[in-house]
Amino acid sequence: MSVPRKVLLIGWDSADWRVITPLLNSGQLPYLKQLIDTGVSGNMATLYPILSPMLWTSIATGKRPHKHGIYGFTEPDPYMGGVRPITNLSRKTKAVWNILSQHDKKCIVIGWWPSHPAEPLPSGVMVSNVYQRSPNTDATQPWPMTKGTVHPATLAETLAKKRMHPSQLDDSYILRFIPKADVIDQEKDRRPKILGKIIADCTNVHSAATYLIDNEPWDFMAVYYDAIDHLGHSFMGYHPPRQKWISKEDFELYRGVIKAGYIYHDMMLGDLLAAAGPETTILLMSDHGFHPDKLRPSKIPLEPAGPAAEHRQYGIYVLKGPGIKSGERVQGATVLDICPTLLSLFGLPVGQDMDGKPLVAAWADPPKIEIIPSWDTILGSDGTHPPDTHLDPDDSREALRQLEALGYIEPMPQNTVEAVDKTKRELRYNLACAYIDARMPGVAAEIFAALWGECPEEHRHGAQLLTCQLSLDRCIEARATFVQLQINRRKYAAEAAKELKKRRKEWKDRRPEELKLNERMELDRLAGRSKLSLAPIQQMEAMLLLAEGKPEVALPILEKLEKVNRTDPGFYSHMARGYIALKQWDKAEKVYRKALALDSDNGHAYFGLAQVYLSKRRTYKAIDAALTSIGLLYNNPSAHFLLGVALHRLGQIEQAVEALHVCLTQNANFLPAHHRLAHIYENRLKDPTKATSHRAKFREGMARLREQRRDSSIRPATTISNGDASPLGADSLRAIANTEKSKFDPATLSPARADASFVTIVSGLPRSGTSLMMQMLAAGGLSPLHDNHRSADSDNPRGYFEFAPAKNIRMDDSWMPHAKGRALKLVAQLLPFLPPNYEYRIILMERSLEEVIASQKVMLYRHGREGAALSSDKLREVYEEHLLLVTKELEERKLPVLRISHHESISDPAGSAERVADFLGLRLDRAAMTAVIDPSLHRQRLLSGPVGVTTPNVSRGVSS
Repeated sequence: MSVPRKVLLIGWDSADWRVITPLLNSGQLPYLKQLIDTGVSGNMATLYPILSPMLWTSIATGKRPHKHGIYGFTEPDPYMGGVRPITNLSRKTKAVWNILSQHDKKCIVIGWWPSHPAEPLPSGVMVSNVYQRSPNTDATQPWPMTKGTVHPATLAETLAKKRMHPSQLDDSYILRFIPKADVIDQEKDRRPKILGKIIADCTNVHSAATYLIDNEPWDFMAVYYDAIDHLGHSFMGYHPPRQKWISKEDFELYRGVIKAGYIYHDMMLGDLLAAAGPETTILLMSDHGFHPDKLRPSKIPLEPAGPAAEHRQYGIYVLKGPGIKSGERVQGATVLDICPTLLSLFGLPVGQDMDGKPLVAAWADPPKIEIIPSWDTILGSDGTHPPDTHLDPDDSREALRQLEALGYIEPMPQNTVEAVDKTKRELRYNLACAYIDARMPGVAAEIFAALWGECPEEHRHGAQLLTCQLSLDRCIEARATFVQLQINRRKYAAEAAKELKKRRKEWKDRRPEELKLNERMELDRLAGRSKLSLAPIQQMEAMLLLAEGKPEVALPILEKLEKVNRTDPGFYSHMARGYIALKQWDKAEKVYRKALALDSDNGHAYFGLAQVYLSKRRTYKAIDAALTSIGLLYNNPSAHFLLGVALHRLGQIEQAVEALHVCLTQNANFLPAHHRLAHIYENRLKDPTKATSHRAKFREGMARLREQRRDSSIRPATTISNGDASPLGADSLRAIANTEKSKFDPATLSPARADASFVTIVSGLPRSGTSLMMQMLAAGGLSPLHDNHRSADSDNPRGYFEFAPAKNIRMDDSWMPHAKGRALKLVAQLLPFLPPNYEYRIILMERSLEEVIASQKVMLYRHGREGAALSSDKLREVYEEHLLLVTKELEERKLPVLRISHHESISDPAGSAERVADFLGLRLDRAAMTAVIDPSLHRQRLLSGPVGVTTPNVSRGVSS
């Protein structure tokens, strides 16, 4: 295959097939149609969070944000202090134009976001993203070129003359977008002026592009237009069909703006195609889409980068050129694939550290793709910035105002320290969201926990932490997070209502239009925070219940919430999960169909249908749904796994193995895939070596999971793995691991008491005296169900009396028959998961929460672990709420409970032994139980005052 001589990359921010297709069908986008008819095209899946600076940097580098270093719209200024718009100085890896420059390719880059300051490409031109931005002045005022905008600087003067100020726009421009613009009072309605600025900025980018494409030598050219995105945020609300919150007058005035914007871009595309020539390879793409239909939000979230809620998960791409197929659709592309594809077009290797892949399915004759470890280690003249590059602070401040006006950032606080801290937190938040998207919820959880500790009033931090904990199958921690979220919401809603009342009183003499932007936003934020909407909390509770294995409890909640979520496809996917858990396949299918009726490109819904069809033995339909899901969301190992299972079921072994290996390529820790491949290689392909390899990986992974879940009641999210073992969740692992469970030999147990038909549960918070009570019971003659998984140590010198499988009771309680007639230690947070078909006696150990927390901290310190990212006071609040929930659960189930104070068991061991023996009704050796107590082991005791437990004062069920 001959290597293309030239490649032109065109970026249309937010371009969406749902707007484009009707315009194509009506013949209004002739140049785009020409490109599509002679090349390949398809959806372009985006990344999360859907924020343009992060995405366009991923496009240029082939790497996710945690690798490339661009996390948002602004960044701290390391030289002058304060905050500045995001720059490419924060990028920590090479972009495609740097790699091409090392191979003597002449590159032109125009307007990329972010590309300021312009990089000193050794034999090319860069025009940064501040080039086109006009100041808020009229055309008679000077408009100097910002330093660092153009490389080489010798072109700056020429390109400066190519710019047009919005006030220089001919009226005919505006009338093409707003035919009735002449009836608008533009002193009151600023929307035409906003439109004029968008058109002018876009035209400036195009002027630079058409000049440079004709007058400078190039092998690779990249030009970025952001106008479709800006038009969308300002005018998509008026796009047909009219939404109920849009007035008829506004609809009639502005209904044609979006359509005119696409037509204008098609005209500019025609200019570029003519200038580039027929032999140039053209790659046109967008970083994401923009909701043009019933999924467009009626309100923008009151949080930084809130306008991103209007973005859709699929953008577009069209690739045309020598060696590329013609007139075909090729699905499965993501923004991460652009850089590897460009390198392959030039015959260059792809970096192994890149997260994307070349779109080889686009080639008529796919090339051989070479791999190198990383381009970042390859020396050469690449045009990246010297390490001491810095910017003019005045220019940065002006650019900040631009971002504020566009709504991409909130107005910056006047206090420099506050502004920097706020910016840093937002960058960390975006980075954590990107870690979730990269399937690294453990790392994300660490960041969210820290952010929430710093700003407990920011509920989104806690909600994201909860999401991470659920994805990591750490439901106990998630339940505690949920309780804390409710506490925080009540507390800060009350504070916001009080502050809102104060502000309104202070500003009562000022009309809304007289308030500054930051003042209006503060009022909106306070008003939003002061409202305690039940629906989000109830939905969160339902998600938690699903994760806890209680779909029968979660589904009634979700069914009641359907009315307020009927335009949210994601909500229906959650509901369908509940029906799947209950094996109500027809209901699950119906709900997934509702999601697809809202969003026909919902890859998650098609994946869910594949699960349903596979369970209903409708294998061919399962394959079809899985393939559709993969076409929309290629990077979903669960979908490839389901495809492999379905193909295996049909006997298509070679294709099944291929699908399962793709699954493992995307997630090497996907344990069900290893398990199935071991089976296939052993029983179908007769390859014992590969079978043994995959089985070993499966068992290693299961052991790793068991280790991660050990002591889950006290271990914070910071100690968990960075990767997820299986996006299918715990259910699939439980089904597969029936023969892989950690074994214990019942024959090694001492005989159970014949006079005890029940299970004795010793429970409480960690470090509340549960081990002490187990010692007493063992001495009294009630044998414990325990193993030697955790040995005695300085924290519990007489042993922990733990039974490791009990820690996983919510996933597996098959061992419970062995607990009859014995004592079992179980942390309080797991009491709600006791299976219902057994009789229990529960001894609940109580200890001052101050002592419990102090003891936990000492224990964590000795073991070299970090504690929870909460203060002792906040941890106490969480424990109090948690104990309240447990107590209510015990009361509802009418379980017999005896509460024993840790202080009482130390100070009056004989009395405690009497109460325990009487409660259990067993013939226990009370003297031996008393003799066990050693007061010297009572550490972290309170210095003064009564030692009473701070359990909430509620009805305590049956107790003695």
